[in-house]
Amino acid sequence: MDKKIVTLNIIVSILILVVLAMIASDVIAYKLSRTFPSTLKKQSTLEPAARRNDLSAYSAILEKGLFGKATQGRLIPIAQSEGPAATSPSDLLLLGTAVGSFRETFAFILRQSTHEERVFRLGDDVFDIGPLVSVRKEGVEIQSGDSRIKLLAPTVVPAETAAAPVSSAAAGALASRTSPGSYVIDQRALNAALDNIGQAMTDARLLPNAKDGKVEGFRVSEVKPGGIFAMVGITNGDTLLSINDFALDSPEKAMQTLVSLKGQNRIKLDLIRDGRPTTFTYDIR
Repeated sequence: MDKKIVTLNIIVSILILVVLAMIASDVIAYKLSRTFPSTLKKQSTLEPAARRNDLSAYSAILEKGLFGKATQGRLIPIAQSEGPAATSPSDLLLLGTAVGSFRETFAFILRQSTHEERVFRLGDDVFDIGPLVSVRKEGVEIQSGDSRIKLLAPTVVPAETAAAPVSSAAAGALASRTSPGSYVIDQRALNAALDNIGQAMTDARLLPNAKDGKVEGFRVSEVKPGGIFAMVGITNGDTLLSINDFALDSPEKAMQTLVSLKGQNRIKLDLIRDGRPTTFTYDIR
């Protein structure tokens, strides 16, 4: 009976030792896993760099021509691709401005290298240069980092344009009336005026006519004699609603529609004059 008890005690002791050994191994494994991961990560991040450096180690083989003169050469590193070049301020041309409330103030700017014309409101990023921070009739300012870039409106007509021959009405209105509401415009004179769109944008001041929070045409003021607006009979106080049935309900449409007049053979203007809707049609000859 005593032998059985001794044997049972030995077996229980062995089982206890096995359990303790398993517990100890788990504790040691847990501590090791918390000690070495950072080292393993550092080694894994260094491996790509080591592999890149290995390429330069083969340069001597390439230069000496291990397999003959035909295989001689130099190891040329792969050049990293560069992103698109940033827009230079000298690449921008201010075509026109409109000054009103915050939402009614904008600038029409041309990027000459790509011939891209866009309308920017206050606060908009001008291409990749910076935000538009100031708009005046004579120019705009763009914030570029710690400095401000100024773009001036093209108010001077080039000598070539000024000397170019136009119709006999060049000194005055270039639209001759044929009947009430109908006019004829000399095509060469109209195209000459639109060739310098920057100058044309300074021939009058256009302010959005806001109604119920929406733009319904543009109020015209400061019309210059001999300019494109005076040419087609637009006077101070008119509200221009549409051109060729395209409603002028945004600065973008107003700018784009004015630019598209070149090459047209007929123009239709819908406007409000003295509080009454009025339509003018023009034949371009």
